[in-house]
Amino acid sequence: MSTYNSAKNRQSETRSSAWAFLLVGCIGFVIILLALLGVIRLPFGTFPLLIMEVMFVIFLVIAGLSFKHAMNMLDDISRENDLETRIRDWAKENLTVDSLTVDVDTSTTEEMKYFMITELIRERIMHAFPEIQESYADELTENFYNELFS
Repeated sequence: MSTYNSAKNRQSETRSSAWAFLLVGCIGFVIILLALLGVIRLPFGTFPLLIMEVMFVIFLVIAGLSFKHAMNMLDDISRENDLETRIRDWAKENLTVDSLTVDVDTSTTEEMKYFMITELIRERIMHAFPEIQESYADELTENFYNELFS
């Protein structure tokens, strides 16, 4: 299981959090506003209602900031997609079954073959693309192994 969280997933999580804050903030703001105006009755005094109203306004501000942050994350998604394209193009040329199994003995167990090959793939990826995160290299290693040896 990979520990890498892609930019697309992070952006999606930020966007869904923004929607949750927006929904709760709007509903709470309207209910408390109706209570302050006397349209509905809640078992609170004016001061606690004002405090709650401020809290729901803060929720709306957080929602706005989260939406803004989610929009800024679109650049990260684009950069990550470009990097993955470059890595996949590189892998087509440099990661072949023959080049990865050249040092593997026929008497080696399947488990050891897996560890030897995945370590070799990971080392090659990290050497060719030193700017990537280790967790991303681990995920790509697993993907390339499965593509080549499944």
